[in-house]
Amino acid sequence: MDFKLIEQAVDEIFDEIVAFRRELHMTPEVSDFEVITPQKIAERLKKIPIEVKEKVGRNGVVGLIRGKNSENSKTILLRADMDALPINEESGVEFSSKIPNVMHACGHDMHCAMLLGAATVLSKFRDELDGNVKFMFQPAEELAPTGGSRAMMADGVLENPKVDEAYALHVYGVPTGAIAFRPGVANSRSDRIKIEIIGKSAHGSLPNEGKDAIVAAANVITGVQSIISRNLGPSENAVITIGTIKGGDRYNVISETVTLEGTVRTFSDKVVNLIKERLAIVVNDIASAYGCIGKLNYYDGYDFIYNDLKLSQNVIDSLTPILGKENIIIQENPLPTGEDFSFVTKKVPSVFMWLGTESEVNNGRCILHNSKFLADENTIKYGIKVMCKVVIDSFSKKS
Repeated sequence: MDFKLIEQAVDEIFDEIVAFRRELHMTPEVSDFEVITPQKIAERLKKIPIEVKEKVGRNGVVGLIRGKNSENSKTILLRADMDALPINEESGVEFSSKIPNVMHACGHDMHCAMLLGAATVLSKFRDELDGNVKFMFQPAEELAPTGGSRAMMADGVLENPKVDEAYALHVYGVPTGAIAFRPGVANSRSDRIKIEIIGKSAHGSLPNEGKDAIVAAANVITGVQSIISRNLGPSENAVITIGTIKGGDRYNVISETVTLEGTVRTFSDKVVNLIKERLAIVVNDIASAYGCIGKLNYYDGYDFIYNDLKLSQNVIDSLTPILGKENIIIQENPLPTGEDFSFVTKKVPSVFMWLGTESEVNNGRCILHNSKFLADENTIKYGIKVMCKVVIDSFSKKS
């Protein structure tokens, strides 16, 4: 297939797709409350037209293009997430969110627009496709540690027809027109912890009559930070962050309870198991030393993404001709970010890529989860082309 025809088709629909992105941007919906967004996506897919399934994994939408000899062909899945964040938008764009304290601050509206664009373009060439393409519009990506991908998989998104390969893009602060990714382990596992310290209240002037949960919690925090520095080797990486601390009722009362919440980021099963073990010991023993009870609640979150090595090389070979070698950035180290596409990568060979959206248009404002986040909409054109090129070239390769 002549890829110039694909590029021409992308140019023809670009303005329409940008308008759709802005429409989504103005009506963002937080995780697990996606109603309008999936409806709009399903309506657009049906107009293409392609096969559409709604309410997959509760709020998900799945589109399907059946290519030539679809019963005996490879099936490729392309995924976009659709949920927004509880952030009040301060980007200043004319199409800013109309919903108070909800914003597409992580670019998921961009992802949906790109995936809709890829579906639109590939549908024009369905008679030339040597396989099937599934389009996975996923809810609740921001709802860690639950997420939305596992619910969609439980509802059969990887079956009928069975998915052989999967790909996903996420906007990121590298130059527009570039992609960045890492073959192998690409990002961190993202877990959540809640620590409860239970003591005994007393008058603030008589601390000997109580068990001070605040003092115990302070020492637990210090002890937790030593887990990384004193249990992992120099070449092993992990992060433990305590993000909230809540305790105490009054300035002159010994606090009876303190609750700490935080996140653990790891890059291997070995390290996460060690940290779980050490956390339990540190919390229990330090709390006990101060006469308190320490309880650790550890919530397994998103796993780490694994980019298939063979498919990663295929992606490099496929995208170099259209992006240029200088715009294929191979990251040296995994990023400490959580992403629930990770569960898809554990089921089928997959590649997750960061798509550049940093240019003079937004001038350094591609900061994910920031109220002033601003994406370069030219990124949409690159995203559509990247997905189409990867799909077409994959069909040309033997499984």
